[in-house]
Amino acid sequence: MKKPIVSILMTIYNHENFLKKSINSVINQTFKNWELIAIDNGSEDNSKEILKKIKEKKIKKKYLKKNIGRTKCLNLGLKLCKGKYIAILDSDDIARKNRIAFQINRMKK
Repeated sequence: MKKPIVSILMTIYNHENFLKKSINSVINQTFKNWELIAIDNGSEDNSKEILKKIKEKKIKKKYLKKNIGRTKCLNLGLKLCKGKYIAILDSDDIARKNRIAFQINRMKK
């Protein structure tokens, strides 16, 4: 796999009801040169199990045993990002299909 242009960083904590749709909104982006860094921040619900079931080679998964707080989790994730650009998507949000393409085009202008 070539180096991604965009790293999408997602911290996850107890979002079992939203997580699959949120990740699918990344997988279905019109812009395809991305990686998703998904970090389960010690969830106490089924978020970890849902993340484990998603099979996509562009998703890098990390599982923390306990919650370290969002800021520390984001900083940990930043160290794992390989892309030229970094986008954050919360695990309870859904990205529009053209979100990344739109943002890349805006930054290039």
